Amino acid sequence: MSEGLRKRVVVTVSAGAVIGVVEVVLAISFAVLVFSGFLEDARPSGIGIYLVAASLTLAILAWRAGVRGVVGSVQDAAVPVLAIVASSAALHTFGGVDQAFLTVVAATMIVTLLTALTFLVLGTFRLGNLARFIPYPVVGGFLAGTGWLLMKGGIAVAASTDPQLGTIGQFVDRFELVRWLPALAFGVVLLVATRIVRRALVIPAVLVIGLVAFAIGLLVTGTSIQDARDGLWLLGPFRAARLWHPWTYRALTSSGTDWSAVFHEVPGMATAVFVAVIGCLFNVGGAELLLHTELDSNRELRDVGLLNVVSGLFGGIPGYHALSLTALAKQMDVDGRGAGLVAALVPLATVAFGASIVGLIPRMIVGGVLVFVGLSLLVAWLVDMRRSLPLGEYLIVPAIVLTIATKGIVTGLEVGLLLAVVLFAVNYGRIDLVREVPFGAAFRSNVDRPPGDRVTLEGLAERVQILRLNGFVFFGTARGLLERISKRAEASPMRFLVIDLRRVTGVDASGVFAFRKVALLAEASGFEVVFADTSERVQEQLQRGGLAASDGVVRFEPDLDHSLQRCEDELLAEAAPEGADGRGDGFTDLPPHLEPFLERRSLPEGTVLIHQGDRPDEVFVVESGRLRVEWVTPDGTRMRFNTVRPGVMVGEVALYTGLPRTADVIADVPSVVLALSRASIERLEAEEPERAAALHRWLATTLAVRLTDAQRVYSALLD
Repeated sequence: MSEGLRKRVVVTVSAGAVIGVVEVVLAISFAVLVFSGFLEDARPSGIGIYLVAASLTLAILAWRAGVRGVVGSVQDAAVPVLAIVASSAALHTFGGVDQAFLTVVAATMIVTLLTALTFLVLGTFRLGNLARFIPYPVVGGFLAGTGWLLMKGGIAVAASTDPQLGTIGQFVDRFELVRWLPALAFGVVLLVATRIVRRALVIPAVLVIGLVAFAIGLLVTGTSIQDARDGLWLLGPFRAARLWHPWTYRALTSSGTDWSAVFHEVPGMATAVFVAVIGCLFNVGGAELLLHTELDSNRELRDVGLLNVVSGLFGGIPGYHALSLTALAKQMDVDGRGAGLVAALVPLATVAFGASIVGLIPRMIVGGVLVFVGLSLLVAWLVDMRRSLPLGEYLIVPAIVLTIATKGIVTGLEVGLLLAVVLFAVNYGRIDLVREVPFGAAFRSNVDRPPGDRVTLEGLAERVQILRLNGFVFFGTARGLLERISKRAEASPMRFLVIDLRRVTGVDASGVFAFRKVALLAEASGFEVVFADTSERVQEQLQRGGLAASDGVVRFEPDLDHSLQRCEDELLAEAAPEGADGRGDGFTDLPPHLEPFLERRSLPEGTVLIHQGDRPDEVFVVESGRLRVEWVTPDGTRMRFNTVRPGVMVGEVALYTGLPRTADVIADVPSVVLALSRASIERLEAEEPERAAALHRWLATTLAVRLTDAQRVYSALLD
């Protein structure tokens, strides 16, 4: 073996041993917290189960992780919830300690296996980014709340009592300060050390210093090991000499488990699953930042799901990526896979040979580790996050923590979910759902009309209001939409209210109710509501809510263009003088004396006047009827581009550029057009140059008007 390889092996084994020792301390701390009070006699078995789970987590994640360097651990997120579940289940169990132990194991298995199933589902269906849909302050409140429970549990462990306390006052009254103050101080020292000293071995070093300080304290006070045991300063003595006691699934499924007590804890178990899943999703993202690499979150979830299936079958608690241990491996510059596999041997060795050693661990160390983990979460979310969150959002974090501290984790979860909904509604409600587009000079339908009609429509611009809606119309935005429409109706009389729903993704019951009130307002005020580009699902929702198409009140059109065309047609019809023939007055602008050069053509309905791709050799003016301009896509789909009315010219652009025709022009109804060929224009230029110049000025003016219209529409849409 080369010197370099030997050095790498030594460093990897050393790092693995350090990581394994830290993991052993964490696993023991979590087990001591869960198996407290009535379950204390079953604590050795609980410690053994948690150590086996720790070994499995380290080994499987070292093997399966998508990136070298990731280290796994049994996780703290669900532990305080499981401690509450265990305490309550033991309280509701009618048998002795053995039955209470099996009941807690059964509940833990269900939690871990359900967590595993959730991971597998999220990973399989590629929902790894699901955590981003939960508001950051709400997640922070949950994690800070679990931090409070861990800190409180650590103090209770140090004082050798049941961690399920009521108030802070009881905290102080029930415990002798001399028992839990050292644990609190040790946890604070660990926290300060890890935040100030950015070194790989700071946690193991502080643990060793704590053990040495405790030993010195025993020597100074003349306290023997037996006296320390009798005074409940140590975890031991244990009732059994081993940390692993075989239990069978038969015992779980038969009379050994009080299933009524298990079912009684369903809310708490569901909360544990939720918190564990959220913790994992955030730790995967944190590992990416820590290792400066990209992880496939869906693959990581599938791997963690597999890990928790195996761990759950042994009765272990949920485990996944550990940011602290991953950082430790990174700072020691070791291969995470090798270090993780070596570390996995340490908990197993502790189970096999370390019962007597575990019994000598001071309670202040175990409790202090729990205090450290809890304080880390509290400081991270209550102190550090204050600098990066707006005050309104930040206050959600202490609100959830306070609820968890006073009312319990389940109530805290309910309050958190409620605040998530409220926060979403408030934030989304601030988004301007409505975008007004000015009708008339700036925005009209894609119908080419003669100048006289255009002037008429510009004069009637205030009679049409266009609203373009975006996103989801729900109770947080519906009220503002209704108020906006009401104010507009009061400001000036409308004839049409056009609501473009093309970008609306959905409408809730409050949104439907708001639209119904708009329809009632329209009926009372004498305007018509036109819903444009409504999806089939949204239209079905509106119709179920009583918004069916009705004469003069509500109408549905396929898109905004058709909606505006219909509004314009009705406005022009209402404004036309009695007896008008509807031809339009565009012909008054034609240069005089063109009749000899024009060819009148009658077009039956459906006649194709211009074919897309044809060579341009004529320009046309519509005398009567209506033409539609369609663009044919490469796959054969036909898209309406424009509609041409009497008095309007078509085909002039291609005639000037000489490029092939870009669209089909089809007679929508029986129509008459006047054709002016390229040959006629050339003859006019040769015979009557002044009239030819007038013709070119007229064509140029028409092009300029169309360009100006296009610019106005573009500006209106961007505004």
